[in-house]
Amino acid sequence: MLITQKELLEKQFKADGREIFGGILKPGLYVLAGTSKVGKSMIATTMANCIAKGKDFLGKSMPQGKVIYFDNDNYDFETKSRIISLNLSGIDEVLYEFDESKSIEVINEVLINIKNINDYRLVIIDSYVGLEEVIITKDNYFEVYPVLKKLRDYIVSKNLVGIVIHHTKKGKEKLDQDNLLGSKALSGATTGTLLLSVRNEFDRHGQLKLILRNNKSVIKIKKDDSDISWLLDNSEDGTTQEIPRDILFLINTVVSEENHILKGTCQEIVQKSRMEINPSYLTKFLKLHQHYLDENNVTFKNERTGKKRMIIIEYHNEDIQ
Repeated sequence: MLITQKELLEKQFKADGREIFGGILKPGLYVLAGTSKVGKSMIATTMANCIAKGKDFLGKSMPQGKVIYFDNDNYDFETKSRIISLNLSGIDEVLYEFDESKSIEVINEVLINIKNINDYRLVIIDSYVGLEEVIITKDNYFEVYPVLKKLRDYIVSKNLVGIVIHHTKKGKEKLDQDNLLGSKALSGATTGTLLLSVRNEFDRHGQLKLILRNNKSVIKIKKDDSDISWLLDNSEDGTTQEIPRDILFLINTVVSEENHILKGTCQEIVQKSRMEINPSYLTKFLKLHQHYLDENNVTFKNERTGKKRMIIIEYHNEDIQ
């Protein structure tokens, strides 16, 4: 059935008002990613408890509701230790599933059979690499994607927010969802990515990068006094900074190049990266936003070849010294 743009804008959706995290995360399936041992499960557990109590999380408002946490990555006694280390109390609104958490299909069935599903707001799966479909098929896109999308479709149909915990490639946590370890099925079937960017597991400061369809932003975070939980970092000049969309387009393009080098005239660079700026403004634009490029290990330089002025943009796998 055809629908006009006017009718679409006037249409009311059941998902309206079911957002979490200050309205940023709408019903859908998201990835929470980061390198090993940087605190992904800590963040997920804290988020779950904030939902259960209706408390703010990293400076963002959270609605009150139930949470189900599917844990195939930890033993129950390990999860108990994590809860205790976070100084969290025993509450009935956060439910854990350890046995039936090792398959996407089984998780889907568990969710379908939950009574009063409307009382729930958040579903957490910890972790992606522990799922049978991923292990058996060696993360084959054509076999994993359909069952993952089926899970996302059910989560969206019930106006839930789902979060799947996954790992990033070591040494590349400064970039985007292209750095998810292995899987294209996961990035293809999910709504967006929350990237926990920390230099190493001992660093007390980091960033939570939100890479969503309509929101690209960074939240500065820091470890608490016990060096366990991640908190909002209110230091310096603000907690959240918006990354210009054109810079993200450019970074994604150069990272996807086979040798991580993008070379061409201003017009060629703008066209290939799908930037929405005037090509004649490119050099000035890059200088203006150079700090974003520096943070993501991207450099640029001008070069003259014959009568043409070329720009060479390069992504460096390792931190620039």
